[in-house]
Order: sequence, then C-alpha cells, then structure tokens
Amino acid sequence: MKRVAIGFGIALVVSISAFAVTQRITSFSGTAQGQGTLTVGRDKSKIKSVYINLKENGEADITLFTDLQLLAKGQWSAPADPSKGIPLKITGGIVDGSATGSGTLFLTADGKSLSKLNIQAKGAASSRKVIIEFVANREDGSQ
Repeated sequence: MKRVAIGFGIALVVSISAFAVTQRITSFSGTAQGQGTLTVGRDKSKIKSVYINLKENGEADITLFTDLQLLAKGQWSAPADPSKGIPLKITGGIVDGSATGSGTLFLTADGKSLSKLNIQAKGAASSRKVIIEFVANREDGSQ
C-alpha cells in the first residue's frame, strides 16, 4: 500500500512538472524601468525604461524611453523554453524607421515582468548598427 501511495505521489509530481514546462506564452505586455544603452553607430543614449507588447498574432511593439521615445516594430515567437528568452525579429522603426535585426527578450521566472532586452539591428537608410541592451530593475528597485 505504501508503494502505491509513493508511486502515485511521484506520478503526480511528474504530471505537475510536465504541465509547468508545457505552458506557452501567447502574449505579453509590460513596462519596466531600469538601465540600458542604445548605441547607434558611435552615439550612445541611456535607456530609462522599456515598454513591450507581444501580441497573440506574433507582432511585437517595443518602445524605448531615452531622452526621446523610440519605437520598434517586429515579430516574435513563443519559445519551447522561455528561460532561454523570447526571440524577436525587428522589421521596422528604431531610428530611421526601417531597421532590421534580431534580439531576445527575457522575462522574470514567473513570466509576469520584463527582465532583460537585447537587440542588434541595422538601419536600412543609414546602415548604422543599432545595439540595445537593457536590464530591468527588480521589484526591490535594484538590478
């Protein structure tokens, strides 16, 4: 009887773990304050906060708050393992309106908040390299 109970308990834990692993992100929307850098060619600006909107249809809207407000458009896809980041494809916006590139968005372990954003892109008109590196503040205000 003990073996049956132990076996049932192990099966229950395995089932719960499998359920947690198979949960997929279908959309995300959030703003995070933190510290980051926007590098365009040789020019650098500090990023104060970021707003991300990942839509169910695979579109992504990204707003960077520096001394200016910069927008980026793109696409995203739900990863098999969210802890490795959400892949982003940049299809427009940032500096000259026609940037292309890729990046990765990381969420907190609970999937409810933005943790980190990295993007590398290139402006089509200027061909200047654009690098975005941002780390959100934690709930306690630290990085």
